[in-house]
Amino acid sequence: MRETAPLLFITSVMLCFLSCKQQNQEKVKTDTKEMLHTLKMANEELMKSSSPLPKLIFWKKQLLNPKYVRDQVILSKIHYNMAGVYYAMNEIDSLKTHMEIAWELMEGEAGYDEIKVLLNSGLGNVAHMEEKLHQENYYYNQAAQMLNADTAVGLAKRQKVGIYFSAAQSCDHLKQFDNAFAWNYRAMELLSQIPDDRPAKFRAYSQMASCFSHIQNHPDSLLHYLQKMERIYKQEPDEAKARFLYDRKAVYFDQVNQSTQAIFYRKKALMIDEEEESRLGKMAGCVQTANLYTSYADLAASFLRNNQVDSAGKYLDLCEKFELKYPGKADEGNFIVYRQNLINYLFASKDYAGAEKQQNLLMQQYKSLYENENAATVAEMATVYQLIAKDKSIHTLNETVGETRSRLQSNRLWLLITTLAALLSISVLFLLYYFQKQRKQKNETERIQLEQRLLRTQMEPHFIFNILSALQSFVRFDEKEKTLKYLNQFGKLLRSSLELSRESQVPLSEEISALENYLSLQQMRYDNAFSYSINIQEDEDTESIYLPPMLIQPFVENSILHGFDQGSKNGRIDIDFDLSEKMIKVSITDNGKGIDDHKSDKSHKSLSTTISKERLSIIAKESGLPAGISIKSKRNEGTTVILIIPVTTAHLR
Repeated sequence: MRETAPLLFITSVMLCFLSCKQQNQEKVKTDTKEMLHTLKMANEELMKSSSPLPKLIFWKKQLLNPKYVRDQVILSKIHYNMAGVYYAMNEIDSLKTHMEIAWELMEGEAGYDEIKVLLNSGLGNVAHMEEKLHQENYYYNQAAQMLNADTAVGLAKRQKVGIYFSAAQSCDHLKQFDNAFAWNYRAMELLSQIPDDRPAKFRAYSQMASCFSHIQNHPDSLLHYLQKMERIYKQEPDEAKARFLYDRKAVYFDQVNQSTQAIFYRKKALMIDEEEESRLGKMAGCVQTANLYTSYADLAASFLRNNQVDSAGKYLDLCEKFELKYPGKADEGNFIVYRQNLINYLFASKDYAGAEKQQNLLMQQYKSLYENENAATVAEMATVYQLIAKDKSIHTLNETVGETRSRLQSNRLWLLITTLAALLSISVLFLLYYFQKQRKQKNETERIQLEQRLLRTQMEPHFIFNILSALQSFVRFDEKEKTLKYLNQFGKLLRSSLELSRESQVPLSEEISALENYLSLQQMRYDNAFSYSINIQEDEDTESIYLPPMLIQPFVENSILHGFDQGSKNGRIDIDFDLSEKMIKVSITDNGKGIDDHKSDKSHKSLSTTISKERLSIIAKESGLPAGISIKSKRNEGTTVILIIPVTTAHLR
């Protein structure tokens, strides 16, 4: 009994200490909660005024309030409210400054998910204003995921709906349609609990219609949401709703090949834009966003599809007048759409020289846009990666700080129980080592995935511009029928290439289809100088086998460009697919000259081979499976390239 008395005494002291500490922490949290409520009431009162000046004066005074200066959560909330005032004033620099301060103050604070959701959403608004799509997507999705994980976050349902809408719209812009649908559905679930919020429901249906219009081949789903939009519009008609409704209807009628109806609704949308421009001039929203320019270009395209060439020319002229009247409002993407329509118009008008000139300009614009978008995407992805790493390091720091505090308390309270303290320290160190190791592995995997995306973007311009050069030569030699046929085939190939390049894994059937399109184009280009075959076992389910895209095409291209004498008609390329478990062996065999006779092309071949080897090396690291390239060649007998590629099946994805 005497031996246990010191232990009981120490235990009592420890419990008393912990109880006092917990009560103090609870008091601090309670005080913070009360101050947040006070600030919320003050903000609601300030919102009744339309003038920003009183709001700024009030919040600046709160920053100096002695009651608030030591509470980081309260200071973060004050800076967030100041950022909201600057947002309404469209002063982006001040908005960014206060949002960054607010976020820095909250980074080390545990809990307070409501404020963190608002901060993520606010940072998403900043990125949206700066047109940084990937950063915008990151912040909006962070906010939406926090809401989805904790339904008890104390925000109004309308605020939650707005955050889900922003995340969905951002995902739609980046072609992340699964996420866009998920966030829109989540918003609609909440809207069903809010009576008579027709504007929000109209936006939900409009965003769903937008997603279905982008993914194509879902006209019935698109029509379903159009009908819902129309019902709300009839109940509460206004120009904004009408503009969205007409635009979505035009897309629907394009999808079902009813070009006359598409033209009708595009004209109705254009009337709204032109009326707004006549009232507000260069300050009109349709001018600032170049929607008016887009309306002209879309109408030109609709008239061309309907074989109304003169009408198409009229709206193409209006595009040019818009650019002269409002220089700098339309961007490169707008110009590319305009120039594509102009080329189609010139072909329809039999102005082939003009079409060739515009085709050259279009190629330059494609290259410029592609390079600029790649540079911007890489920079934004690097920033997003840094944000993710920073969030993880903050989380790790919070864990480490918490563990360190707990250990120090244990050391003070249990000074005599050294053995227990030692065991506890060893356990903590082991766990820290384990978690750090897991964290490093996860970061390495994310780095490898990013490198793979970057390497894939290196392949795409090499792939696209070689094919465009053939089209240019057909136009130059005035081969009209071949040009139109080649252009149509190339459009299909370009569309499938762009779709494949967005994915890290694609079905084998789509890869084979892209190869067939490519080989068919090259046969047309070289006047059937070679024949080809693509062979795979008939019982293989190519829809359920997935592999990285655009690994095979560069080697097929080398066989065509450097393996054959283009004047000969005896060229042959055989592509064989042999699947075994988690690997696929691809053999590309030609009967060409072999490698020795074209050493001058070594730099070209090494580029494709080097990039492909780097991609396969990354894939091997990521999958833990062997991957590689081997090349066998004999002079005047041909070349065989063998690719070993890891694959996955649909049920494992």
